[in-house]
Amino acid sequence: MKVLEAIGDTTATGARESVSSNPPKIVTMQNESKKGSSGWLRFVAAASVVLLIGLAWFSYQFYSQNSELQRSNTALQEKLNSTQGTLDKIVQEQSIVKDPNTTVVNMVGTKVAPKSSANVYWDSTSSNVYLVVKNMPKLPSDKQYQLWALIDGEKQPKDLGVFDATDDKIILKMKDTKKAQAFAITIEKTGGSPSPTLDSMQSLGKTLQSQ
Repeated sequence: MKVLEAIGDTTATGARESVSSNPPKIVTMQNESKKGSSGWLRFVAAASVVLLIGLAWFSYQFYSQNSELQRSNTALQEKLNSTQGTLDKIVQEQSIVKDPNTTVVNMVGTKVAPKSSANVYWDSTSSNVYLVVKNMPKLPSDKQYQLWALIDGEKQPKDLGVFDATDDKIILKMKDTKKAQAFAITIEKTGGSPSPTLDSMQSLGKTLQSQ
């Protein structure tokens, strides 16, 4: 009996030592849940970054295309305005030319500028004077062309205004005059001169009043 008790005590002691030296591993669902949540958050974060990059790219593309469209619309509007302005001037010129009260004075070049030419449309009843430049060389920036009305009995020609060669083939409204035996164009300083420089006379045209 003592032997059996001794064996029993030994076995029990060994079993207790075995249990105490190798405790069981406890796996909790909470740890697994944390791992799963962490992975899902990383995925969502990465997807958010990709989405933000995509939105930024699309926004940039939209802004670029919209800016280009606005520039195109502005350029088109400017062309339309320019075309409309030209058409308005053509209509105005035609109405002036067809007016029975309008006299067309053909301005021919002088010896100084034999190729210079222009037309003066003059309505002596309303005193309106219009000019269409046909061929005038471009001048330096400190010079301009000036139109004059030559009137019998006047000490000096009447100033009818200045213009540039860039106004080629565009009808220009000049200053009015009730009388004129002829019209002349000279080159003067920018802004015009109170009296013409006859040595620089470019063209001359006589009216019906000179006959």
